[in-house]
Amino acid sequence: MFHEWLRFMVQVLRGGERRRSALLIRRRPQGLFQPYGTTREDRYPELFQSIHQVLADTAQTRLLSFGCSTGEEVFSLARYFRHAHIRGVDIDAGRIGRCRARWQREGREPRLSFACAGDVALEPTASYDLVMAMAVFRHGALGESPTDCSAWIRFSDFDRVLGDLARVLKPGGLLVIRHANFRFGDTSVAGLFECLRGEAALGSPIYGRDDRLLPGVPGDDGIYRKRPAAFASSNMAR
Repeated sequence: MFHEWLRFMVQVLRGGERRRSALLIRRRPQGLFQPYGTTREDRYPELFQSIHQVLADTAQTRLLSFGCSTGEEVFSLARYFRHAHIRGVDIDAGRIGRCRARWQREGREPRLSFACAGDVALEPTASYDLVMAMAVFRHGALGESPTDCSAWIRFSDFDRVLGDLARVLKPGGLLVIRHANFRFGDTSVAGLFECLRGEAALGSPIYGRDDRLLPGVPGDDGIYRKRPAAFASSNMAR
């Protein structure tokens, strides 16, 4: 216990992202998955380009970066999509503060916005054409593949949040998941989607619905498209 407290105090005193991550781990706010805000500019250029080729870039197009950290993903997407409205959401108020500070420095572009939240409960239904959740549904403490992940993250929370992300997506909208510790295909809303491009995420431990490790089982990261409402309803009823 003493060593954990000492490690926490060292991270707090270091400040910056280390401090923010340590405080998140300590507080464990509702909705927390990944406490670490590691990110960088244009982190997924090939993926961003692929999405840009299939998604219209108009003033009516709305994109959501869920777990946007300090905003690099939002500002990168804004360079690919010159007309779309882009919103960044993150659970940490300090990171959102950095997003807004950069937004002000760079001209307060009205099509960009940020919110501090651990979910999308306040976002309107069927309002987004794209939702990105990149390295969000995971926890850095699971790198050594413990047999049970419930002390850090739980599948039930993953399933709940994915249900709400599905709610805010328009029919035909895209959901992009990368580096998750759970499989999207195990969620209760998986039947509402078709997979456009899958990726066997071999670098992360994968856990099942019971929060137990699935040894040797790959993840199912990828790009998913929400089916038209009528088709999805009939598919879920089977």
